[in-house]
Amino acid sequence: MTVTSYYSNLPEAEYDPIVKIMSQYASDPSPSKIDLTIGVYKAENGDSYLFPSVAKAKKWLHANDPGHNYTNMAGIPEFTAGAREVIFGKKSAIQGKIASLQTISGTGACHMASLFLGECGLNNYYIGTPFWSNYQPMLEHAGAKVNHFRHYNPETREVDFESTVRALNEAPKDSVFLFQACCHNPTGADYSKKQWTQIADIMKERELFPFFDIAYQGFSSGDKDEDAWAIRHFYEKGLNLLACQSFSKNMGLYSERAGCLHVVVQEGVENPDTLDRVQGMLVTFFRMECSFGPAFGARIAAALMNKPELKEEWDQDVAQITERLQNLRKSVLQKLTAMDTPGNWDHVIKQNGLFWYTGLNEEQVSRITKQEHVYMTFAGRVNIASLNESNIDQFCRSLDKIVRETK
Repeated sequence: MTVTSYYSNLPEAEYDPIVKIMSQYASDPSPSKIDLTIGVYKAENGDSYLFPSVAKAKKWLHANDPGHNYTNMAGIPEFTAGAREVIFGKKSAIQGKIASLQTISGTGACHMASLFLGECGLNNYYIGTPFWSNYQPMLEHAGAKVNHFRHYNPETREVDFESTVRALNEAPKDSVFLFQACCHNPTGADYSKKQWTQIADIMKERELFPFFDIAYQGFSSGDKDEDAWAIRHFYEKGLNLLACQSFSKNMGLYSERAGCLHVVVQEGVENPDTLDRVQGMLVTFFRMECSFGPAFGARIAAALMNKPELKEEWDQDVAQITERLQNLRKSVLQKLTAMDTPGNWDHVIKQNGLFWYTGLNEEQVSRITKQEHVYMTFAGRVNIASLNESNIDQFCRSLDKIVRETK
């Protein structure tokens, strides 16, 4: 008897291209190979980095073990309240206008957000290119239509604000614009406060919906409050919005999947029933997928956000990491300038966060990988945090060589 195959017609999965690059790197026998692909913060010696504040929070949690019982479907209250304050500030976080849900890191927050907005009838999205590769398939899987505008101008190597404004003015009412609040992935090119102000004005006037993703809060300026400026400005302008938050980067909790989704309900104070409906719908969606969020990472994060001595040390950790990232950028520019590398490389210090969008084309990326054993994404994105004293000279020499060969 032949067993019926239910799976033979499945399409072949399209894997993230970074996975392929990581596989190539792992099989490269060169002792001088450099991996600049995946977006994790690394210590000076190239190892994974444990935030000192996180190490202390883990010790505190071990000494105050809460056990392994179920928590709360909306999330651990100390975590969601702390996360809300980190993004919106102490005053706004307690005004009764924000529904919050613990999620499976930032990816889970974005997914929950797309399901929630779909339930609200908001399915027409605009995303600036280039963008994080997971956005479009995630949104389309939730039934959304995705439109594009140009976020980044490769000629000027800066934000293409003209394209952004044009898209805002042409988009139909109730369209959703997905923005990264700071440290844009992959370009590192962020809007200025003046530009954010203009974006908020247009969105309010034209009744468009802001969808914020904030995965690197603190890594732009070194100050988490400063890096949340755009979201807080939109909130204070009276716009309904949502914000997807991850602690993978700014706490180094990559595998713990600590994240939060916040939905701003501006009428929440005057009409608390609306806020309750929003909160209830978020919990309903999460119940269908996960029921309860993972507790360990959320409890570490809650300790960092709520215990004053740990919060102060976390603030210092983020500031020190950002300072190192900025110094690495300056060092790259100094070395390329000293070698008189063809082209203008000022954008390395103008961009923010973990990533530098080098401007190398696919041919140059292929050459630097094959000839110099330097691995980066096909689009030329480099994780600045993977550079250190032992490899930065080699990287800059390799970059200079490839640029000269292909200019």
